[in-house]
Amino acid sequence: MDIQRLILFVALGLVSMMLMQNWQNHQLQKNPAAIEQGQNSQLNNQAASVPGVPSAPVLNSEGVPTAVAPSAIPNEPVVTTKGELIKITTDVLSIDIDTLGGSISYAGLIQHPIKMAVPNDPTVLLQDNALDRYKAESGLTGAADLALPNHHTQFSAQKLSYDLGSADSLEVPLSYTGANGIQYTKIYTFKRDSYRIDVRYQIQNNSSSPWQGNLYGHLLRTEPSDSGSGSYLTGQTPSFTGGAYYTPEELYNKLSFSDMGDEKLEVNAPSGWAAMLQHYFVSAWLPKADGNYRFYTNSNTRLANPEYKLGYLDLTPTSIAPGQSGEISTALYIGPKERDRLDAQGIDGLNLTVDYGWLTVIAEPLFWVMRKIHNVVGNWGWTIILITILLKAIFLPLSAASYKSMAKMKKLAPRLKTLKERYGDDKPKFQQEMMKVYKEEKVNPAGGCLPILVQIPVFIALYWVL
Repeated sequence: MDIQRLILFVALGLVSMMLMQNWQNHQLQKNPAAIEQGQNSQLNNQAASVPGVPSAPVLNSEGVPTAVAPSAIPNEPVVTTKGELIKITTDVLSIDIDTLGGSISYAGLIQHPIKMAVPNDPTVLLQDNALDRYKAESGLTGAADLALPNHHTQFSAQKLSYDLGSADSLEVPLSYTGANGIQYTKIYTFKRDSYRIDVRYQIQNNSSSPWQGNLYGHLLRTEPSDSGSGSYLTGQTPSFTGGAYYTPEELYNKLSFSDMGDEKLEVNAPSGWAAMLQHYFVSAWLPKADGNYRFYTNSNTRLANPEYKLGYLDLTPTSIAPGQSGEISTALYIGPKERDRLDAQGIDGLNLTVDYGWLTVIAEPLFWVMRKIHNVVGNWGWTIILITILLKAIFLPLSAASYKSMAKMKKLAPRLKTLKERYGDDKPKFQQEMMKVYKEEKVNPAGGCLPILVQIPVFIALYWVL
């Protein structure tokens, strides 16, 4: 009976810990005062964070990755303000593209409202304001004298509002003319019922010299107030907020904001992806397979609200002959961690962003079974009920053995009480007589607890799957 009480106390402690953790996360979300401190100083320092002389082999001092020897980009504007915002609406996404840099500065998930009762209040994944900066930036890099368009370049737009409407796809072009009259068109392509955004650069080389450049894409983010919230049971895994990248050699790796601030990542690989995770959602740059890429991080911790970048650089330059045109492309996923959608991207390891931590070996089969049940019943509510019934049926023999053992222990309680009164002052003798009674009655004192212990990891895994 003492062992049973211990198990119950442990279970109660774990539940209490999880409740306390969720309460603390709720309090952090209600009190962003810590983030607001130093807000004005951050805005004043943003221009100073873009000096004119590069200092790193992977990123120059303007945050632009360099595939060649680091060199300053001429005529690069200091980022002190925003350009015009291009508003794009699809059936699943609400997007803002800033003409200053051609970056995605806002992404709202229309089909994932914060409250079901308020459908016009979508979950905001990307945003760019004084308290929270989370942007998807991309550009071209190469020889400095070409003035290649990067995430600081001022683009021009044909119009400032686009709506997918009843069409299956939508293209949003931005244009820029660089040195020697070289024309660049950055095109975002959106498709119906898709969180994938295709990004491509069309280059018209009007110069008399060959053109050469490399594509890069990264995610810029400040650390949110509730980042890293997790639980003792999962080591911050199911509610992890931070970066992640995948390569065939190093596989799936998560990076906390402190990791990105302490040490720069610089990994070369033929394929992979770079992402920012936020519990149920993910934003990821998805370069093409069979290439030559450098995955990198960079941070600016001098700001009052430090900024972190995680992305990739295509190390294989694209060349375009004089008078000819060419194209460079990549893709960006901004949306929920839905397994079917992640699998549909055709990118190795992207489904690992749905991370169950140390319980993955149990959680993955559970989710597979739930998907099969859902395919039949078509309702997640009934799916949850049926998976619960199925698990209880599987564990029925263990539960029955536990109940029988507890019933036997209850039946022996009067005899054990008598032994305790008789040998109360002689504990070794009491233990000896008690074990003798257990042996005579063929009772295992741990028999009522072990079946419960076996079930605990399974139901915790089911909890995280749900």
